[in-house]
Amino acid sequence: MVGFGLGNQFAHPQRIAVAASWELFTTPPPETIEQEGHQELRSNLAPTDEIILTVSGDMILTHVNKIFAFPSSYVPPKLTKITSISTSGNQYLRKNILPYLYQLFGAAEEAGFNLTILSAYRSYFHQEATFWGWIKRVGWETATRGSAYPGHSEHQLGTTVDLALASDLDFKSFSLSPAAGWIAKNAHRFGFTVSYPKGKESITGYIYEPWHIRWVGENLATKLYKQGITLEEHFPR
Repeated sequence: MVGFGLGNQFAHPQRIAVAASWELFTTPPPETIEQEGHQELRSNLAPTDEIILTVSGDMILTHVNKIFAFPSSYVPPKLTKITSISTSGNQYLRKNILPYLYQLFGAAEEAGFNLTILSAYRSYFHQEATFWGWIKRVGWETATRGSAYPGHSEHQLGTTVDLALASDLDFKSFSLSPAAGWIAKNAHRFGFTVSYPKGKESITGYIYEPWHIRWVGENLATKLYKQGITLEEHFPR
């Protein structure tokens, strides 16, 4: 069953809590998956309460979650290749976010953490392949706890990255390392927030993902950090 819900509380929080383990998602999301089955995904598995967002302005602070979604045609402005820091393959982010990301990586290196970007911008169709890949790998119910339905991913914003240790491209290794704690305590200084923190699974609808950070600006990121809340709790209900 789809883990979609109403307001800021998503369906089946007890199941999400039980499965709140990054061990289910220890490797980076698949980048290319055969097209077979995608039509079934669109027609039979689409969320029934989905609300397609109207594109307006820069969309930086768009409320995107398991209900609110981008249209398949949405592409953020000024996508630019990430350079000067370690990435897994070619990765892209909005141009105006890159200075903050580079500053974050510089501070992390000074603290003794050598990080890399596993995934940044993903188009609607890339996310579709990713989501379908997870379904085939771990099944529908588990996949929806750790991967977003196409259109519902923060990665489509072009402001979001998944981190890993440069020495070990594995989410579990990152989650168990001191780097995860450092990111949780310092990302806000550079305008980033950890979208899916520990203990918030029933609110966000997703498992704990210490590697997934989204740029929202230093003021809002600091507010979220100091109040100990997520974007899901910040947005109006």
